[in-house]
Amino acid sequence: MPIPEAQLQTWSNQGATTSSATTYNSIKTCIEGHNWNNDVSFDIYLQGSYRNSTNIRGDSDVDVVVEFNSVFYSNKDELAPQQLNDFNAYFSDGKYTLDSFKEAVIRRLKSYYGDAYVVVGNNSIKVLANSGRLDCDVVCCATYREYNSFSRTNLSDYSKGIIFWTSETNQKVINFPKLHFDNGASKNQNCNSNYKQTIRIIKNIKSRLVGSGKIGSSLAPSYFVEGLLYNIPDSDFQNNTHSSRVLALLNTFDSYSDTQLESLVCQNRQRYLFGNSKQQWNIVDCKVFRSYLIKFWNEF
Repeated sequence: MPIPEAQLQTWSNQGATTSSATTYNSIKTCIEGHNWNNDVSFDIYLQGSYRNSTNIRGDSDVDVVVEFNSVFYSNKDELAPQQLNDFNAYFSDGKYTLDSFKEAVIRRLKSYYGDAYVVVGNNSIKVLANSGRLDCDVVCCATYREYNSFSRTNLSDYSKGIIFWTSETNQKVINFPKLHFDNGASKNQNCNSNYKQTIRIIKNIKSRLVGSGKIGSSLAPSYFVEGLLYNIPDSDFQNNTHSSRVLALLNTFDSYSDTQLESLVCQNRQRYLFGNSKQQWNIVDCKVFRSYLIKFWNEF
């Protein structure tokens, strides 16, 4: 039988945000309170489901970005030879490195919260929950510029993102969280504010599939699910009820061939959603998730 509209309405609601705000403000106070040199500049902001208003009840970890912008990294080596020469002549090496900034952030976190509450992982620095705070993943990164071209008369032909290297494997990770947020906000506006509500419904269904043991928690990470829904036409989200919106997107999702899936992009619009890197989803997992999602909808 169809999932009742009242249930879908419940699943569409955003999860609590008070604890995430408390966590974010605590991290911000900790890092900004350090006695930094005057030429050290950084931004601290939320990313992930709490930032994008797609968190549901049960979401716990808060993702906080600490973006070091006293220096920037780029794809300059991909520029044409003359453009690379112009780039190197225009910019000089920075005084600081991301590694040195990250070490200072780790020292500050340990001094503020205590060694036992700070765990340095491969991708982030985990600050464990305590005194009203949630678990927090602090991503220490630097500004990244992905240039399309470079010239002295056009210095801004690039997409702005973040970059860091993993602690254990030294793998380069590039992401575009601000573009992800901006594009999601625009789509939500174009979809009569139904886009993010529908993401939360699908995340709640996924949570129940995981909780019942139907799928593993790593099969369909929320970032990829959100990226998938970003590619669904706006018109599917403009139906009048939650039920009609979910049914429309499931029908669209079910119609996608492998070739169509391969053409889908991340919400940041800078990368393909599917591929072979660790920052991309694979089509096999996506199709398994699709089959369980449709089965859940049909058999509820």
